[in-house]
Amino acid sequence: MSKRSLEGSGTLARIFATLFFTADVLASVRWYKRQNEGTVVFVRYLLGTAYLPKRLAPLGYRLFRGLLPFPDLAIFIDIDPDVAVRRIEKRDHRREMFETREKLYAVREVARRLTAEEWAVVDNSQDGEDPLEKTEQVLRSHSLL
Repeated sequence: MSKRSLEGSGTLARIFATLFFTADVLASVRWYKRQNEGTVVFVRYLLGTAYLPKRLAPLGYRLFRGLLPFPDLAIFIDIDPDVAVRRIEKRDHRREMFETREKLYAVREVARRLTAEEWAVVDNSQDGEDPLEKTEQVLRSHSLL
């Protein structure tokens, strides 16, 4: 149902996509609190708030930032929306509601603002090994690799 909502269009599909996203976050937080060890990655939930309406995104980010564990190092893998669209077009499945050039530009702008203060940024707009090498540099600079 979540995937169908994301592949839909209009206000109702967006509301349902947001509700499913929120339910996923809450279920994951519940699961996390029951774990005693291991590595858990939650950053996708934080940046998922960039898809909220522009005025609500900072509030959603702060809310989830307070609920979820935050890593010693958070890396934002940035991409030029035109490159993202080119890569999306190569996939073999339907586009989701947020996978248009216009939406990708809007979400990227919000995500960049949300990550500006406490995230390392790696540009993934180049094909090939360059983004991986830059990510490894960031990890090395924090003694994580």
